[in-house]
Amino acid sequence: MRKSSEIPIIDVKKYGGKQVAMIDGKVIAVGQSLEEVIRRARRRAPSRPLDEIQVFSVPKTLTVIYPV
Repeated sequence: MRKSSEIPIIDVKKYGGKQVAMIDGKVIAVGQSLEEVIRRARRRAPSRPLDEIQVFSVPKTLTVIYPV
């Protein structure tokens, strides 16, 4: 299991205001709520444990996040 400390690049124009689930830097599920995204992610990757799925709330506008 590989844990990444990198912040992924997510297209704000495409996913702004939504919840996004990612595995290995690739979007696997998108939805309006956390429950919806987790349900869709489990369908797309049933063999992957939940701790390997990253879920993000994408802001509606461009935001810069700096790692600390």
